[in-house]
Amino acid sequence: MQRQQRRRRRRQEDDDGELRSNQDKEEEDSDDDDDDDDDVPLKPLPFSSIYRVPEAMETLGDRSNEYATLRKLYDTELLPEHPQRSLDFVKRVTRPVPPSVLDAQHDYDIYHCPYDPPPNYPREWNLVHNVLNDWPADDTNIPTTSGIHQGLCVFDYDKDYDKALHYRQLELPFVVVNDPRVARAAERWHAPGYVEQMVGPNVLHRAEYNTNNHFLYHAPNAFGGQEEQEENEKDEEAERHLRSRRSRRRPALRDLQGRPAELQNKEAVPDALRMTFADWLRKANVTADHASPQHEHWYFRLIGCGYMDPDGSCDDGSTEALFDELPFFQPRHQNNALYLGDPDEQIGIHCRFGMKGVIAENHYDPSRNAIAVLMGQRRYILSHPQQCAHLALLPPGHDSARHSAVDYTNPDLVRYPEFAHATANEVVLQAGQVLYLPTNWFHYIVSLELNYQCNTRSGESDHYWPPIQACGFD
Repeated sequence: MQRQQRRRRRRQEDDDGELRSNQDKEEEDSDDDDDDDDDVPLKPLPFSSIYRVPEAMETLGDRSNEYATLRKLYDTELLPEHPQRSLDFVKRVTRPVPPSVLDAQHDYDIYHCPYDPPPNYPREWNLVHNVLNDWPADDTNIPTTSGIHQGLCVFDYDKDYDKALHYRQLELPFVVVNDPRVARAAERWHAPGYVEQMVGPNVLHRAEYNTNNHFLYHAPNAFGGQEEQEENEKDEEAERHLRSRRSRRRPALRDLQGRPAELQNKEAVPDALRMTFADWLRKANVTADHASPQHEHWYFRLIGCGYMDPDGSCDDGSTEALFDELPFFQPRHQNNALYLGDPDEQIGIHCRFGMKGVIAENHYDPSRNAIAVLMGQRRYILSHPQQCAHLALLPPGHDSARHSAVDYTNPDLVRYPEFAHATANEVVLQAGQVLYLPTNWFHYIVSLELNYQCNTRSGESDHYWPPIQACGFD
């Protein structure tokens, strides 16, 4: 299989945070003749004279005096490092989740998984008749009278680390709990006012808005040139005009079954904008009667560029402090091997803050994905890449390619009969927990309450490309 992988700047620090020598780096990369531009050594970033964050890397992070002052206050006075206190905190904010419907006697116990994965791991159930029928996708209340369809193993960071690493090396999904580093970040992010100060109270960040609770990735600029994209950014009327031009000149797209590639729910595409964290919080932190699917919903995003652009230029208002806040997602080879399959291929750190009820439509990402929830709860409905043919994906060339055309809240089985055969499992991810998803695994996400989630991608593996290629992707 031929495919070109995106190459990112290589790690220049060992796990003690010290710079590697250029000689060592040249020896390591001597056979990478095509990576010369990517491997230009990065200069250490000077630390603020006010405070140096202990977990900080030499070449990544936020060096501003404002951030140094904030972290000094919390690290030395308000919330000094205390692993057990942080772990106890996330236990207090974690809510009970029903047990899995798995029969531990005949299948496996998700909380006591063996070192070698059980046959056909992870277990999946019929998506329509079991997973969605027992817990509808637009219901944000966790079931109380029945179990959930969880097939993923849950590993304790301290007790089960070797097991979890083994599953990661086999490129299998799992959940990690009780990582003190994740717990400490979650505890800090729960502190009133902390996140707003960390991201910058006056900084405009990416956000999305919709008149309902559906949010579908949509990239209408993907098929125009740079000139068209710049024109779109300047003029919304030009964007609509160019979108019409593209639709006229592109051939009609069809999905795997030969149907016209159309969305079941055309109102799932949100509007993009920029706003401050405080503005988003005022709109998103509403009472239950204003969080129903028919009300407006808001999604907030942060981006830490990292080695993509160490100066933060990959996004206006980038949040490089994410590399200081979330040391478990730093591109280090040993300390973070559990979450990053290939730190050299990391594509930044991305955070998405969800209003209660927000739905991110089903899709796959062509890279490994480690996902941490730092506040609140999210429901993930997961499907193996082998389910690709059953999920009615929008094809390559579509503005929402890689995403399912099916509305999980009301699946149209007449229009998409193959969807009735799809299988899936689910997991409720809460503050202080991390979900590892291998390359190309499908995920559909429901915000069960106001939540903060951050993830990082770290290269791709070859394990799950054949079924994705069979669906027309490469």
